[in-house]
Formats: sequence, structure tokens, C-alpha cells
Amino acid sequence: MESKSDLSKKYIAEALIILMKKKKYTSITNKDITDKAGLSHITIYRNFKNKDEILRYYLNDIFEKWKVEWNDQNNIAYNIFTFFQKNKNIIELLYKANIQYFLIDNILSCLDYKKEDMNIIAYSKVTVAYLIFGWCDEWYKRGMVETPEEMSKLFEQGKEK
Repeated sequence: MESKSDLSKKYIAEALIILMKKKKYTSITNKDITDKAGLSHITIYRNFKNKDEILRYYLNDIFEKWKVEWNDQNNIAYNIFTFFQKNKNIIELLYKANIQYFLIDNILSCLDYKKEDMNIIAYSKVTVAYLIFGWCDEWYKRGMVETPEEMSKLFEQGKEK
């Protein structure tokens, strides 16, 4: 059973996503969010520092749920391409708000990135995360015509060159 705080966080995050479909991200206020969520204004401050934190919470939540469905645990690129495709509506909202880079944190979590990693490990994981994000970014900008399978194959070919 979810706690009252967990439910409030979900309502707030879902309200923000609904508002992002209708309003510019930068013009959405905390009051807009709590009004849409049907919660008191103070609730947002008990749970989040700002809108970006709400959105990161939402992305983390859907990403963690998605990770459970991954078919091939070793093919992170394929899984992330599939995530992009299945969550295209959210991805579009991020691009519309010019905050698509928020996804990099989720890709890093898939690579088990930790701040305390040794330098060579940390730099390697960050390089791979940005590489995968770069591919996803270009794929999105080109209309996501290829399937995640096709993108994964292209990605593997690109790594070999």
C-alpha cells in the first residue's frame, strides 16, 4: 500500500504532465500543479524543491517501471530505444520544453553510475550514456522512423567503426 506522501507525489507528477500538454513548461506554476492535482499548495513544498525535481521524479518512476519489462538486460541501447518509442508522448513533452537532457540521468542509472565510481569507470559510463542519448536524440529529430531493433543494430554497427 502506498503512503499518503507517495500518492501526493504521483498526483503532483501526473498533474505536471497534464499541464505540460497544455501550457509552456516555464509558465507552469506550483499553484497550477497543486490545483490540477487537487492538493493543498503546501503539499508540493513538502515533497519537491521545484518543477524540475517533480519531472525527474516522474521520469525515474516510469523508467524504473519500464526496466522491469526489459527483454535483454545486456542491451541497454535497445531497451532505451524501446523506452523512447513506448513513451514518445512524454519524450515529445520534454523536447517541447527543451529539457530532453533530463533523460541522461535515467540512462546513467541504467549503467549503474555512481558518483563514487573510480574515475575511469565514471568517465566510461558517462561517455556511453551520452552516446546512447545522442543516438536517441537524433532518432527523435529524424521522426523515429526506424524500429528500436533497427536502431539497436545501427548502434552496434556504429560501435564497431
